[in-house]
Amino acid sequence: MAGSAVRAARRRAGVSQAELAARSGTSQPSIARLERGLVSPTVITLDRIARALGTDLVIDFEPRTRDGSGTTRV
Repeated sequence: MAGSAVRAARRRAGVSQAELAARSGTSQPSIARLERGLVSPTVITLDRIARALGTDLVIDFEPRTRDGSGTTRV
């Protein structure tokens, strides 16, 4: 979930993975793994990425639905 949100924000900003990596102090392969959902980034990493994209990191908890599923937005 976080990966798809990062990918969407990066694309909206018109930034490549390599440029985002340089701006956020990480590597392009790390950004690629995050976007593919292969790693679980820390809140600190997500905050650095959000700042590098000129956005805010917002974590929102929502109530569960009747079937027990919930929606998680990152």
